[in-house]
Amino acid sequence: MTELPHRRAGHAPARLLPLLLLLVTLVCTAATACTGPGTAASAEAAPAARESGHAAAVLTNDATALRQRWQLFGASQILTQRCMRDRGLRFLVTSAGPRPPAGATTAESIGSRSAPGYGVSTALGGMNNGPTAQDRYVRSLSATARTRYSAALDGPAGRSAPLTLPSGASGTYATGGCTARARAELYGTVRAALEDTLVPQDVDQLLQRYLATDPAYQKALGRWQRCLADAGRPAKTPAALIESLRAEAVRGASASKLAREQRAAATADQHCDGVSGLRRTGADRRAVFLRQQPARTRARLEEVWQHRRQALTRAAVLLGQDGRGSLG
Repeated sequence: MTELPHRRAGHAPARLLPLLLLLVTLVCTAATACTGPGTAASAEAAPAARESGHAAAVLTNDATALRQRWQLFGASQILTQRCMRDRGLRFLVTSAGPRPPAGATTAESIGSRSAPGYGVSTALGGMNNGPTAQDRYVRSLSATARTRYSAALDGPAGRSAPLTLPSGASGTYATGGCTARARAELYGTVRAALEDTLVPQDVDQLLQRYLATDPAYQKALGRWQRCLADAGRPAKTPAALIESLRAEAVRGASASKLAREQRAAATADQHCDGVSGLRRTGADRRAVFLRQQPARTRARLEEVWQHRRQALTRAAVLLGQDGRGSLG
């Protein structure tokens, strides 16, 4: 079993996708070998069409999802800071960056056509330029003080619980400390908070494997790629196109250059999506994929949706109290 880490992922874009800060590498059980649900489970999954709405929403990374992650991350930072303050310790809140725009286009959803863009901000350059203020503060502590601080934040060693994901990947997560307390206050339980990120992430990996061999999706992707190449913006996928813009922001592109590049890329992307039907095909094939999944997988995605709604309600109240506003 592998412990689920508490700290941020190291690559640049993760800091604008707050809940993805929990990205983990899990050890697969020998029995499942990370192969995911087999075809034998499809019979169990047959009557699932009515359940796919919330499951599909949980798996869809659209502008609403980006804004929800921004909101939940901000709330969790506030709760962690309060907990550490109650213990007489300092905790420096890490910014999630500017609030993602409501009309942002994502790899899975077309946004505003009047103001095309992906919500990529020049703030990425500063946010990913070395450790955060919180990281620097922890590093400044003596070894003894750092050990005590880590125990307060992450809980004492050994206080953990197991978690198995739909693919069969498994690990453990900390149940003590202020990080866990903040998660529990927001989601009701620490487990629910972790599952909000890890279950969709795990199922999405299975979905990506499915799409990689799905003829209808691959044909639409090929049309999109050829269209983008003809427009002078070759890219393998919408995600890769967006990632290239994030990389420009991290390298310190000026606001005017980034805005110009982003608008041009999003305009071409939207046109080529219309020509290829890529995102529409992706949504259709995702629905087919979900109907093939075991009933328990779909139930866990539904649970994620329910817990997320509860957490968002708590986050809206918390951010309102803190004077940072909330999302409608």
